[in-house]
Amino acid sequence: MGAPMQLKHTKGLPNKGLGVPDRAYNLTRIDQCIYIPPEPKPTQHTPSFTYSVNVPSPFRTGSSTTNTTTIPPPCPIFTPTVNLDFDSESNDGSEYNLFLDQNSGDDSSFANDDVYPPYSTSEANPCYNIGDAMIECRHCKALMWYQERVDKHKHAANPKYQLCCGNGKVELTFLKHPPSLLSHLLFDHNSKDSKNFQSNLRTYNMMFAFTSPDAKLDNKFNNGSGPPIIRIQGQTFHRIGSLLPSEGQAPKFAQLYIYDTENEVSNRIDGLRKKNIDLRIIKNLTDMLYTNNAHAKSFCMERHRLNQGNLHNLKLRLIANRATNGRVYNQSTVYEVATLIVGDADTTEERDIIMQRQGETLKCIDEFHASYLAYQYPLIFPYGENGYRPNVAHRDLHIFDNNSRNILTLREWLAFRIQTRGEEGKTLLSSRRLFQ
Repeated sequence: MGAPMQLKHTKGLPNKGLGVPDRAYNLTRIDQCIYIPPEPKPTQHTPSFTYSVNVPSPFRTGSSTTNTTTIPPPCPIFTPTVNLDFDSESNDGSEYNLFLDQNSGDDSSFANDDVYPPYSTSEANPCYNIGDAMIECRHCKALMWYQERVDKHKHAANPKYQLCCGNGKVELTFLKHPPSLLSHLLFDHNSKDSKNFQSNLRTYNMMFAFTSPDAKLDNKFNNGSGPPIIRIQGQTFHRIGSLLPSEGQAPKFAQLYIYDTENEVSNRIDGLRKKNIDLRIIKNLTDMLYTNNAHAKSFCMERHRLNQGNLHNLKLRLIANRATNGRVYNQSTVYEVATLIVGDADTTEERDIIMQRQGETLKCIDEFHASYLAYQYPLIFPYGENGYRPNVAHRDLHIFDNNSRNILTLREWLAFRIQTRGEEGKTLLSSRRLFQ
């Protein structure tokens, strides 16, 4: 339980925002101290005190809570413990908790709003509920909780937040709402195809991924004497192969967008262990990506050139950098994400990937490649949106010091993207296990 609590006397504690007078009797726990209003010292014939505290409830208009407890007379050694009987159990439904800190020395202009402290719903297994995130950040429009504000020791009617956009430093374009098909599969929870899609979301995404995840595994512990163990040395990474599969090999990942597209649906489901995949959903997702995804369009363009048959040394260059402003544009065109190369490759950037016509060599995608996430999660980024891009500056505001770091970091980019906003598409946050 920690350090023993102390009993102190007070002439009345301020209860601003709760409607309790300053001189009213109040029994409140603050920082492991129980404040008790002054009373005459008990005589030898008085075994205990009984206090009845009437406190208006902040959760209902006009309701009040009556808490009665018995406190033994003071003695030289007294170490009280937390008594759950102080929790309100009145019939009026009030959930006011006397052990919660309702007193603050700061003037609060936020006291009359519907923001209340967490409350316990069960004595045996307490559950704390602070409600939904209802406060909108003034800069990025992210929905935040009041308890996430910067200055937690102060009350404010218009709080500032650091978690979402660094209090205005980070400025990025919002993600678009998903196409109608993907919106139906993600948010229509009553249809049969939506239930099938949501329960097999990882499998569907793997079927349309352009890259394959890989890692250096350490299998020296898998000697058959126990359950299998996955031990990774270093970090995981994403790889991409050639445009066409080797002789006698089945197409995989990005090759499915180019090779034998007449049997594309059947090629995508070959080798899957799960048999409850809906072929109609696969066909509809294929059409959706060819219509909206910039990367799928670039591979489709490569396929048309290969089918002409007059170019035998054709390569595809996956461009890592973008010429547009990363704070303003997050979606690129087909010619900005890839370009065709005939013959030997010219001078390329450090993170660019050159896909050969045919070969068995796999190439790693740099984690700072603008399409690193879009290649691996095409159903989270259905338009082929750009991911994190280095050398993107913060918002150009005069309130920031010119000597401070003014470059967007990967952590700041991820923190901005995982927030809920009313004006932004919720494909990322609604992808369930694929988002984990």
